[in-house]
Amino acid sequence: MNYAEFCEHLRPPLYETPQPSIILTMQNTIYVLESYEFIRISGADRISFLQGQLSCNTKLLSAERSLVGALCNLKGRVIADFRLLEIHEDIILQCAAGMADKIYATLSKYAVFSKVELSQLQSKDSSAPVAFGIIGEGIVEALSIVGLDLPKSNDGVSSSATSTVVRVSGLSERIEIWVHTEAVAEQLLATLKEEKSDDLEPWLRADIEAGILHVTPNLSEEFTPQLLNYDLSGLIDFKKGCYTGQEIVARMFYRGTAKRRLQLASSSHSISESSKVVARASEDSGKDILAFSNNGGADSLLLAVLPVQVADSGKRMTLSDNAESNVCIRALAYMTD
Repeated sequence: MNYAEFCEHLRPPLYETPQPSIILTMQNTIYVLESYEFIRISGADRISFLQGQLSCNTKLLSAERSLVGALCNLKGRVIADFRLLEIHEDIILQCAAGMADKIYATLSKYAVFSKVELSQLQSKDSSAPVAFGIIGEGIVEALSIVGLDLPKSNDGVSSSATSTVVRVSGLSERIEIWVHTEAVAEQLLATLKEEKSDDLEPWLRADIEAGILHVTPNLSEEFTPQLLNYDLSGLIDFKKGCYTGQEIVARMFYRGTAKRRLQLASSSHSISESSKVVARASEDSGKDILAFSNNGGADSLLLAVLPVQVADSGKRMTLSDNAESNVCIRALAYMTD
């Protein structure tokens, strides 16, 4: 199969007519999301304090609405991305594994000027919620167990004294359930024990398909929000006012069209940790792959920051370690709205 045939084989775009074999292979499975870390922000000034530090408008946070956003440095580069939930009188920040220490240290430098308290939640002492991810038909059964309704829109929240449900964006319907008591967590796992999976690949793949890139320690402070599409996928509020790095982030957004963007692509061959994306017309050694998922053959997916001109050109791209491979750009829903 040549490059043109490969790209044609993958049309129409994933977000229009997803193919089950490409999307997920375990759609009714419950995933224990141990790859997250949590920070609690409490105190009278918690909303205003975070408003001056984060890219999202924390005034919009409520018991029914979670927020996704970014913490940037003074140069406008992303330190970390996160999700915020309001639970009782606290705000809980969820981030990628390995990022809680850095977020805590960054926020702590400014917290001394406000009436706020920061604390890292530890799974070992049961202070952190236990997070489960569910995709597809299993959502109905899981919601019945915790006694909560499905939120109506992405980032919507429904909650009780023991559990919180968050609707997460993706090509397939999916939710996260944050369980706050050990008894409910055990009940959920006991009821769905046959569907429990320790393999997070399908959940991570769903993030990739949706164009969601979580900043991990090796990516921290390497990219601006624009390069990671955070300005398109809802992590940046350009009307909220000042926050750390805001001036640079806003200037890059308003000064013109981005020359590079995070792109979703399919590969005809499996992707390795050392793989890069190479444009044949380019003389460089290729662009780093920031996230990937192999499901065999043409089901391999990747996210990489690529020049927009190269991505739109239709010219052949390959993996750096496989000259026979074909890499084809796929459409992301939030880039076509």
